[in-house]
Amino acid sequence: MRRLSVFRKSQADKSSLEPADPTQTNLSHFLELQKVNYLKAVAQGQAKQWTVVMGNEAGDLDSLASSIAYAWYATNAKRTLTIPLIRTPRDDFALRAENQHALALAGIDPARDLLCMDDAPTSPSDKFALVDHNALAPRYAAACPDARVVAVIDHHEDEGLYTDTADPRVITVPTGSCASLIARLLSDACPDGTTTPPELATLLLAAILIDTGGLKPGGKATPVDRDAAAYLAPLSSVWAPPSPTRSAFRTQPAPPPPLQDTPALQRLTAELLAKKFSLAHLGTRDLLRRDYKETPRLWAGAEAWMDERGLDVLGVLTSFRDERTLGKSGKGKQKRQQLWVVRAADAELALRLWKGLEDSKELKLKKKDLKQYVGMAGAEAGASKRARAYKQGNADATRKATAPIARAIVEGKAQE
Repeated sequence: MRRLSVFRKSQADKSSLEPADPTQTNLSHFLELQKVNYLKAVAQGQAKQWTVVMGNEAGDLDSLASSIAYAWYATNAKRTLTIPLIRTPRDDFALRAENQHALALAGIDPARDLLCMDDAPTSPSDKFALVDHNALAPRYAAACPDARVVAVIDHHEDEGLYTDTADPRVITVPTGSCASLIARLLSDACPDGTTTPPELATLLLAAILIDTGGLKPGGKATPVDRDAAAYLAPLSSVWAPPSPTRSAFRTQPAPPPPLQDTPALQRLTAELLAKKFSLAHLGTRDLLRRDYKETPRLWAGAEAWMDERGLDVLGVLTSFRDERTLGKSGKGKQKRQQLWVVRAADAELALRLWKGLEDSKELKLKKKDLKQYVGMAGAEAGASKRARAYKQGNADATRKATAPIARAIVEGKAQE
């Protein structure tokens, strides 16, 4: 496969961010070429020559960007045949408007350029690279008993797997975004950024900004995230460095503002977050598929989703700001709630889960009356399905904290 040429371009400051032309970006061309060649290899029975890169099932922007970026890195720096497999059915792209916006800025046409679940064979390869998670999904391990995980890049709790097969194996906790760890690989391979296309830098930068609230001080951003953003921003197609300013009292230009205060990054963050939290067009099942939930027709939607995914336990975690109570930032106070549903037949599991969650010193859950959220009829239906709702006392504990706690409870292991 020929090596793609890489170009750099400058862009004047704009009041809004314009999508890149997908016919003019070498990232789009790279992805299209990889997809065509991979599907040709599948048809010829040669899929095992390829390494398949996968993010986690949620399909958020971090997983999407990290999958694409690691495939670029492995192909160009490690010289291995690598394809990103987006673990999202093609029809589900509409669930995440922020993903669509970031892809448009990067000049990527999902239908043409991306290999999605709909396109891939049941056993896509015997070599996998995992990004934004660190355990191969059982369906892929079952489909290919000889499956090997040859790379892991993640920022979640380390499950201790693939220590003898994965190279690189980078699991850094805490880190706000997995995309930051991929950016560090790109920087180590080429510090001056000349082999990182502007569109790829834009895609990774968007993932970092949305995961860290725009690198907000005191938020989720770590030094790794800030270093990654500082590397990516000047390379990206949306960057316009602030002009130096002078005053009558200065003989030298004023120093530039912190990265998070630059207009280009503030605009990009605002656009991405606005699209992420605009959910009015989604129904109950769509909200569950997107990791969000609302109360209308709750139990029918939850039951259908559990049946569809073969789940015994469903956990729904919500995050919102209560505008009636202002936090330190002057915005509505951050709050979190949890809803857990266990199949009626699993009484012992339900009791173990309730006790474990309620005993967690990290989550600080307070049981709430289901009637408060779903009404009397909904509460009765929830009781028959073994459901409980909680107010989360520790609003700083995200799903990255809740997931390992719940897994330890379900697996009968000691927690905390």
